[in-house]
Formats: sequence, structure tokens, C-alpha cells
Amino acid sequence: MLYRYKIKPESPLITPLMSDTFFGHFCWAVRYSRGEDFLNRFLESFGNGNPAPVLFSSAFLSDHIPRPTIPSLSRDRLKKFVTRHFGEDKQDIFQGLSKIKGWSKRKLISVDQWYRLKNDYSEERLYEEYLNEESAVDETAFEFELAASNVISRVSGAVSQEGGLFPREKIWYHEEVDLDLYVETNQAEYGDFVKWFLTDYLSESGFGADKSIGMGRLSISLEESFDAGMFAVQDHNALLSLSLTSFPGIETYDAFYRLITKFGKLGGSFATVSPTGGNPRPFKKPILMYEPGAVFFSTSSLNDRPLLEDVHSDGRIRHCGIPITLPFKIREDQSYAS
Repeated sequence: MLYRYKIKPESPLITPLMSDTFFGHFCWAVRYSRGEDFLNRFLESFGNGNPAPVLFSSAFLSDHIPRPTIPSLSRDRLKKFVTRHFGEDKQDIFQGLSKIKGWSKRKLISVDQWYRLKNDYSEERLYEEYLNEESAVDETAFEFELAASNVISRVSGAVSQEGGLFPREKIWYHEEVDLDLYVETNQAEYGDFVKWFLTDYLSESGFGADKSIGMGRLSISLEESFDAGMFAVQDHNALLSLSLTSFPGIETYDAFYRLITKFGKLGGSFATVSPTGGNPRPFKKPILMYEPGAVFFSTSSLNDRPLLEDVHSDGRIRHCGIPITLPFKIREDQSYAS
């Protein structure tokens, strides 16, 4: 089952609203509410050909999803598109190419546009959608604030004389902004638990870094009217990822993607005490992941992939890079730039 939740940020965030961080918070909610044995059984249920019991997307502007990461139109197709829609003289061509340059920077596509394109997707058809739209979505729905913080000695608890200051970014969402979060559950027992986790636990405890001092406050509610059937496609030939993606064997899939390196950090009690006791070891090994919007040329779901292991010096720690995906059909005569 696919659900959609609405998120309203009520404070600045230090940590971006990414799928793997939602998953990490969920694991701690399982640990605190149902115990470590239940958490271990939950983690062991991933892979082995079984659909993941629970998956999260990253959060996107309301009624938008990530734009598929596929190459631009070939030069010939681009020229034909520009002359057909803008004209053939130099000024018209310049105007058309300038428009397309702006479109190429967009990372989101509206759900309405996706509904019209998902059965026959191409960059050319997407450009035609952009031409006909009344107003473009403002993807700069947040601003960054660079703040200086003191380095605190873990021994004395006081400001370190040697460490000085270090910069941190705060994410401030505009007041009117709402976000969408998609959740996939493949075991009925987790439906109500996920709802409790998002609408009660996470809303009360906060998200990401510095939640103890008021960062990461979110108001989250289930969108009861959401119909997952709107994303259905017959005879699809590709999958669009809504999550940060990395799993064993990912290199065997034909895909288009953008890469991001995640420098993960343990949460919950592991942020202050090592998993095996003693001094904290909160930092995971760097993980190379596909950004949301990655396109996999596959007709089979990816939700049965295993979790990532060997991501921390403690072998029990794992990382979720299994994506929620939407099926779609890329136009077969689509030409890509080399």
C-alpha cells in the first residue's frame, strides 16, 4: 500500500528531509516502543526476495515529485522543438534555448503533469507541458541560514578553547509551504504503526540534528483522500525513484541518475554512547547514493532489495537505500544526447 502524508515545517531544520533519515527515525521508534528483539526481526525481514515491510520517500513540495533524470534531447530534436514552438529567426531561437536552459534546472514535476506523461514519457512532451503551464512552481521554497556554533568539549562540557567555531546551515521553509511524504507498507501490521510514528512520535520528538533545542519540528498528517491508483501504469518499462537509493547489486541495473555522497550519523542513544558501550562513534562510513529522480530500466519492483551492511565499524548497523518507485513508460523512440 502506498500512502501520502502532508508535512508542515514548524521550525528550521538542520537535517534535510531525506528518506534514509526517516527510516532511521522509524527504527528508533520501533526500538523504543517495541523493543530490540522486534527491531532485529524487522531488519531481518528485508531482502531474501521479500518486499520491504516499510519504505519512505524523501519529502517534496506538495503535489510534486522528482523529475526523471534522463539525458536531454538530441541536438536535432532540440532544434526542431525550438523552431516549431518559438520560430526560426535568431532571436526566436535564442529565446527558445534560454527557456530550455531554465527548464533544465528544474528538479520537480507536478503530479498533474506526471499523470499526463507517465504512459508516454519523453523530455519533448515534458517541455510541451512547461510551455503550456500557467505559472511555474517556485522550487526555492526554503532558504539557508549559515550560523556559527561553538565546539563543545565532551570531557568538560564547556566551550573548547582550541576548536573555536564551525559553520552550520539551517533550512528555513517559507510559511505557506507544505511537503509530501510517501510511505509504502507491504505488511498490514505496520500501517497503523507508521501513522503513529509520523503523526505522534516524530511530530513530538522532532527530526534530525538539534531537535532537543527546537530544530526539526514538523506537523504531519495522513492525506486521507490520496488515491495511489493515479500512479498506475500498464506495460511500464521504467521506474522512477522517490528515495535516496543504494543497495547491493545496484550496478547491475541500467539506470540514469545523479549521485550524492551521504555522510550518515547514528541517532537515538547511539549518538551519545557507542553501540557496544564506551565513547560514542556516531559517524557512518561515506555512502554513495542515487538522488531521488533516478530512473531504472526495469519492470520488476526494487522493494525486495537488501539493506546496506558494513556501513559502520559496528557490523550490526545497517542503512536503508531501498527506494519507493513509480512505474512509467518512456517513449521508445526517445533520442538521447550522447
